[in-house]
Amino acid sequence: MKTLIPFASIGVVLLGLSACNSKVETSRNAALDSSAAALDNKAAVVRKDSKVDAADQVKQASMNADATTDAVKASAEADKKDAVQSADAVRQSGEQAAKALEEKAKEIRTQKSTAPEAGNTP
Repeated sequence: MKTLIPFASIGVVLLGLSACNSKVETSRNAALDSSAAALDNKAAVVRKDSKVDAADQVKQASMNADATTDAVKASAEADKKDAVQSADAVRQSGEQAAKALEEKAKEIRTQKSTAPEAGNTP
């Protein structure tokens, strides 16, 4: 038991010394804390910037989609106008062709009524 007390005393002293931080250790811990804080701040900035970038991308995509929609609508309107003009041209062409045929029929009827009868000639 007599040997136990000196060994226990030495153990307590060694534990006490190892528990004390030296100036170097304190400085090292402060530097690590500072580095960790800087990384946390950088992470917050990156997070904020990525949110802003994502919002900008959504806004740009929306603007592009709106521009594309407007272009498609304009193109569709132009196609519709062209189709109406083409239909009008077909209608007019058909009307002219019908009038020409009616005129030809009228000429044929006129020839029939003015032609001499060829029934009783010697």
